[in-house]
Formats: sequence, C-alpha cells, structure tokens
Amino acid sequence: MASLITNYIHHIKHGQTHADPLDKFLNHAERVWANSDVLIVPSDKGNKTVLIQADEYRRKMQDMVGDQTTYRLVQRDPTSRNQTLNNNLVKRLLDLKLIDIRTARTLKTYKAVCPRIYGQPKAHKEGLPLRPVVPNMTAPSYNLSKYVGQIIQKSINSPYNIKDSFSFCHFINEVELPPDYVLISLDVKSLFTSIPIPLIQHDIIMRWNEIMPHTNINLDLFLELVNFCVGSSYFVYDRKYYEQVFGTAMGNPLSPIVADLIMESLLDTTMHKLDFKPPFIRKYVDDLITAIPLEKLQHILDVFNSYDVHIQFTHELEVNNKLPFLDMFLVRQDNQRIKTEWYMKPIASGRFLDFLSYHPMSMKLNVAKNFISRVYRLPTNQSDEEKANIIDNQLRLNHYPAHLRHRLINRMTEHHQSPSITSADEDQQQQTPPVRTWNILTGQWSTYLISRAESKGS
Repeated sequence: MASLITNYIHHIKHGQTHADPLDKFLNHAERVWANSDVLIVPSDKGNKTVLIQADEYRRKMQDMVGDQTTYRLVQRDPTSRNQTLNNNLVKRLLDLKLIDIRTARTLKTYKAVCPRIYGQPKAHKEGLPLRPVVPNMTAPSYNLSKYVGQIIQKSINSPYNIKDSFSFCHFINEVELPPDYVLISLDVKSLFTSIPIPLIQHDIIMRWNEIMPHTNINLDLFLELVNFCVGSSYFVYDRKYYEQVFGTAMGNPLSPIVADLIMESLLDTTMHKLDFKPPFIRKYVDDLITAIPLEKLQHILDVFNSYDVHIQFTHELEVNNKLPFLDMFLVRQDNQRIKTEWYMKPIASGRFLDFLSYHPMSMKLNVAKNFISRVYRLPTNQSDEEKANIIDNQLRLNHYPAHLRHRLINRMTEHHQSPSITSADEDQQQQTPPVRTWNILTGQWSTYLISRAESKGS
C-alpha cells in the first residue's frame, strides 16, 4: 500500500491526471481501513486482493493450526533448540571435511527468528479456504535446507518435467493422439502438507545412486540432514508456538524439491501399473497432463491414488475438446493433433507491473514485452489479430497508454509480416523501410514509412 501512495504522490507532482483511478481506490481503501473488522490480504492465485472479515480469517487460521494431524502446540519457542541442532550438524560436516569453512559460515546461524504463519485465501474455491504459508527465511535451518535441496535437485534428470511454457508448447504441438483418446489433467490435493517424511527417506535411499555423485556426504548423514530440515518446521501464530508433525512446510526451500522427487518416483511406479500406455505424460510441480481412453478414467485414478494414502489426485477432463494447462488451452483437433490457445484462469486479475507505478520505464517495457512474447508465441490456434486484441486489452488494463500499446504490438508484427515492395519504392525503402502494422482502432492492416533514425530511437 505504501508503494501505491508513493506512486500517487509522484504522479500528482508531475501533474499527471491519469492518477484518478488511484484516487477512487484510495477513497475505497480509506473506507475499508475505517472498519477495523476487515483485513486486506493477497489471494493464493490470480494476483488478486481479498477483503475478508478479521473474525472469519482468525477462525479459519485457528481451525487450520488446530489440526492435530498436521500441527502440534508446543510450550515454548523452538528457535534456540533448532538453531543449536542446525549449528551442530554444520560443525559435524566441517569436522569431517565434507564442507569448507566458507560454506560452514553460510550454513550456520546465530540470529534466527521464529517464522510467522499466515494464510492466503483460495479465491477460486468455494468457502474461501486458506493456504498455510510459513516464510522460513528467518528459521535456523533455512540455509541448510537450501544446501541439501541443491544436492537433490542436481540428481533429478526427469523425463516428465516441463521446463517452461514455451518448451511444452513446442512439444504438445507435435503430439498426435491415438484414436478415441482424450486429454486429462491430474492434480495432487495439497501436495506439500501431504508428503510423509518416511516416504521422503524411502525415495532418497532408492535414488541414492543418482544423488551420491553430487555430494561426498554419506547416506546416513544425508538422511539425518533431510530429517532435520523437513522435521524442524515450526511457526508462531497468535503468540502460540506450533511444530509441524506431518508433511513439509510451504515456505521451506527444501519442500518443492522433495515434492519433485516424490512425484518422480510416483510416476516411475504408476506408469508400470497402468494397463495401457499413455502417448505422453508431463508434469509441472504437482500438475500432470496426459491423454487416455475415456473408459480408463477410473483405472488411472485408482492406480495413482493407490501409491500413497496421503497423496490423492483430482482430475479434469477436456470439455468441447479443450483443456486448460499452464497459460494455454490445449485444443484437440479432429485429426487428433493438438493446437494451443491463450488462456487465463477465471480468477486471474490480469495485473502485472502497472504503467502508473513508480518503476523505471525500462522495467515496465520489459514486463510488457515479455507478456507480448508469451501471447504471441504460445497460441498456435489463434490469428495475429486475436493475439493483438488480447495484448491490447491486458496492457490497457494495466494503464499502458494507447500510443505505447500500439507501438509495442506493431513491433511484434514487424517480425512476422513481410510487406510487399515495389521497384519504384526500392531506393526510398532502403533508407526508410516500410512497416506493416495492425491497427487496433480500425481493425485493419496498414503500411507506413518510418525513418531509420526514428526506428533506432524508438
């Protein structure tokens, strides 16, 4: 909120009248703040802001930390004890010459502070449940967890992982499904807090041959480090201290890495139990995408959900030959090939770095260009005109002025459109190259000349 006020003052000082929308927002916020029973918190997804009754928030948080299968109330702050355990483990590594002095200094801590849990409302789910987040940056084991996580991460050479949306888009557009196969996505319910520590230990032991080349720590000591980093998750809420007794904490840097390890082992195991062979399967964290014969839906759910009683999957089938995944709609064609279209979740606010924000212009332009690149490269089933309209709408939502929106969109089309050149214009065009652009206002293509100096300057 401080940044909003700073931006507002900045624009007023420079006599810019487009700060009016912020005026309305600040007036609304003033009315909200006057009501001490309302909290303003960020949503779990969609980059939205949620207004929630303070009593409701506290009740949901109390219900969450009161779940005795996941958390345990302790009498005193565990920070000092965990800090001592952390530093003793680091000292053992140093004494055994498994790490150097510089690394030991990085892994030790003497000023740890108990993390504070907070809840992010899941605005896309009925009842507005909270996702527990424990920022572990101040916890004693934070740096040691990062160190252990980096070792495990180096050992994971996954055939299933999706590097990014662009690589997945390139892959999926080359896929041709067998006849009568449909697209399906699978998602784990609350993966981080559903992972049993014994399962982590089991998978590390089973994959030790892949992990071992990346560390000189022996297996027993490595398991001790993992147990400490995962098992020392704790936090304070409402002046009471809690320890996490099951699962991994969202906020622990080791959590996403061991989750990836668990999902790798799960896929390796379940693929051999299916009575059919999926044409492909890819994962992004805990989201899986594949294709199956429709009659095999219950079979694949039974196989995946039988891997561990705590790790359970939900599913989503394609509707009208379309299935959302990452930033795309996967569209199954009549010939069983897959094309992609731009997709934003219904809960997405569409907000990114606002043009009225008090940031360098170069940063704003880079954010806009990256967004434009994604919209232009990811959809393969939409025309340039449709992409241009998507870009224009989102940039306008973030207060980018019309002339800048058009210039950015025109630059995008310059690289993908080849204007016709006549011999009469050849000499002139060597100095002032023509540019063919899509005009959002008129809905037509137009060609104009731009000087080489202006081209460099823009």
